[in-house]
Amino acid sequence: MNGESIYALIPQPVEPIPRAPMHRSKHSGTKPPTCSTFNTQGLPVPFVTNVGGATGGAPNDTVLRTHATFGKEGNARAPTDMLKKGTGIKPVPPPPAPGGFAYDGTRKPAVPTVQECEQMRQSAPPAPTKNFITSNAVENILAVPKRAEAPVDWLKKPGYGEVPMYLQQIKGEIMDEYEYIRTMQQAQAEAGPPGMRLMPEDERLGLINELKTKWDEVNVYYQQTSTLGLASLDTIGKVKRKEMYEAQLAQIEKDIEKLSKKNIYVREADY
Repeated sequence: MNGESIYALIPQPVEPIPRAPMHRSKHSGTKPPTCSTFNTQGLPVPFVTNVGGATGGAPNDTVLRTHATFGKEGNARAPTDMLKKGTGIKPVPPPPAPGGFAYDGTRKPAVPTVQECEQMRQSAPPAPTKNFITSNAVENILAVPKRAEAPVDWLKKPGYGEVPMYLQQIKGEIMDEYEYIRTMQQAQAEAGPPGMRLMPEDERLGLINELKTKWDEVNVYYQQTSTLGLASLDTIGKVKRKEMYEAQLAQIEKDIEKLSKKNIYVREADY
C-alpha cells in the first residue's frame, strides 16, 4: 500500500534468515599433511610424515611402511626391463674412411733455386747512382719562393648583396600557394556553405528593422509593468513577468547582433 496507512502501525512478523549448514572438511583433522615435518620426534626415520598422502588412518601412519622410501607397491620394473649401457645414448656416426690428401690444382710456384737467384741478380737493372741529398738541396736553392695570395675582396664578388636564385624560387612558390589559398577561400565565401544561401541585403535590413520594432514594443511593456508595481517584486507572478521581459529583450538584442554581420547565410530549405 502506498502512502500512510493505519496498517503500518501493526508490527509485521520478521522471518528468521536460515543459516547455512556448518562446513565439514573432507580431510581428517588428526592426520598430518603430506610429507609433513611437524611432530616427528621419536620416529625411527625423522623429518617427514605421511609420505603416501593418506587422508585417514592413524596420526603417525608415516615412513614405517616398507615402501615408504622406494615408492608404492606394484610399480617395480623387472630386471630385464632395466636400461642397459649405450641404449639411452645417441649413436655416434662412424669416422670417415681413411684416404690420402689431394690438391685442388692451384699451387703456389716453387721457391727459386740458387742459380735462378743469381741469374735474376745479374739481369736486374743497375742500382741508381743519384745523390738525392745533393739534388734536393739544389732544387730548393733554385726554387722561386712562394708568395702569399692576395686577400679576396668579398664586396666585389659577383652577385654580392643580391638574393640567391633558389631563395627567389622558394619565395615565388610560397606566393603562388598563398594566392591559391586566397582564391579558394574567396570562392568558398562567395558560394557559401553547402545547402546554404546568402541572404539579400534588403531582407537583412528588413529583419533588423522588425526586430528593433519588436524590441521597442517589449521594452514599452517592460517599462509600464515596472512602474506599475514590478519594482516591489512582492509576488511570484511579478518576478516571472520581469524575468520574461528581460529574457525577450536579451534574445532580440542577440538576434540583432547576429544580423548586423556583413554576410548572413540561411538554409535553402527555409525559403
